[in-house]
Amino acid sequence: MRFRSWMSAIVVGLVMTLAVQAQEQVKITGDVRDADGKAVAGADVATFWVADTGTMQPLNGVKTDKEGKFSLSVQSGFAQGFLAMDKDRKSGGLVISDGKSANKPLEIKLGPLVKVHGDFFCKETNKRPTWTNVYLSIPPLRLRVAQCSSTKAEFSFLLPAGAYQFWGYGSDVQNVNKELTFAADKPDLDLKTIDMEATIIARHIGKDPPDWHVTDARGAKKDVKLSDFKGKWVLVEFWGFW
Repeated sequence: MRFRSWMSAIVVGLVMTLAVQAQEQVKITGDVRDADGKAVAGADVATFWVADTGTMQPLNGVKTDKEGKFSLSVQSGFAQGFLAMDKDRKSGGLVISDGKSANKPLEIKLGPLVKVHGDFFCKETNKRPTWTNVYLSIPPLRLRVAQCSSTKAEFSFLLPAGAYQFWGYGSDVQNVNKELTFAADKPDLDLKTIDMEATIIARHIGKDPPDWHVTDARGAKKDVKLSDFKGKWVLVEFWGFW
């Protein structure tokens, strides 16, 4: 009986989970128009774009039909930005949906795109981070719309004019946050080289470990010092460095 009850609970839980997951999806429809109000066929529409390869690529996006219409399933109840670009990546548009208005089609009007680019450097370590990532989000809800990862400490985006939040981070460096505004009459925004401060751990690479203060340790006294282990191998693991 216990086994049967246990299995029944699993089945009921699975059914409820699937039902909830099904309810979480809502289909958002709309159409994409150019500056003259004409339908744009073959435009890409997505809630998130990736620029890692040097070109803007939609993630789980859709293309508009010959009438410029699209239909995209997203998670229900969450505001999201819908970014559309023509196939040549010469124009784009961005609108925000509350994730609930499935019966209210969106209209995305395309306009000039702004190229936003730059790179990173850490003056403290006198080198570029080995890996960086940048998110661009829509304020004030911080709706992420684009990402660019790089092993060369570079970033480059194509985005419509407007206000954005810039969040850059990487290996052995501290986060950089900026409020940016892209203007349509300035198609090239060069942020140049952004200095990223080194993390505390990165500042000590190649140097003697600093004095430490142990708050609790299994098998060691609370006033233990690194010098107490002189002549012995000691492994110090910096867990959760992020």
